[in-house]
Amino acid sequence: YVWQHCKDMRVGETYEVHWPHSAAGDCGTQWQYQTPFYDGVFCKPDIISLTNLNTWKTIGVQAQVFTIINDEQYFYPDLFKGMIVDSAKGLGTVIAHYTGSTTGTSRSNEVCSRFTPITWQVDRKCHLISASSFDQMCKEMKAQSDDMTEDLHAHGSRELVDIKFAANNLQLFQLQNERL
Repeated sequence: YVWQHCKDMRVGETYEVHWPHSAAGDCGTQWQYQTPFYDGVFCKPDIISLTNLNTWKTIGVQAQVFTIINDEQYFYPDLFKGMIVDSAKGLGTVIAHYTGSTTGTSRSNEVCSRFTPITWQVDRKCHLISASSFDQMCKEMKAQSDDMTEDLHAHGSRELVDIKFAANNLQLFQLQNERL
């Protein structure tokens, strides 16, 4: 596959996509999608509080894992818009809900995120997706009002969280909020 918009991506590799959401974001406006992530999360004042902690109610991230293949049978045109939910194909149907923190290589078991806890909703399965789906997502990122070019490549992940720091509130749901 010849990439036109995404940078340093490879067919055959596996990537996790995050869609952050925030009560203090500018949802529905031209500024809904921003880089860095924090710009989009903290757009509106007096909604998110770190002193009277409410981040778990006001910030959330949806996540899905994909292995990129060169097969248009696995094309999804709206990857940019959020988690793919397709019960016939098993996408976005078994979701893990838990509290965690923001991620990235600057976080570790010694350096915590200031923005914790936040609510995560993670698809429990890894899915196949066409390279062109990812390239379409990157194309849409480039077309946003805010410059999202820093997110056109895969970012590193934080080290695995030590069990003593992990939340013990994992809940599993199937499509339509049926608890497993």
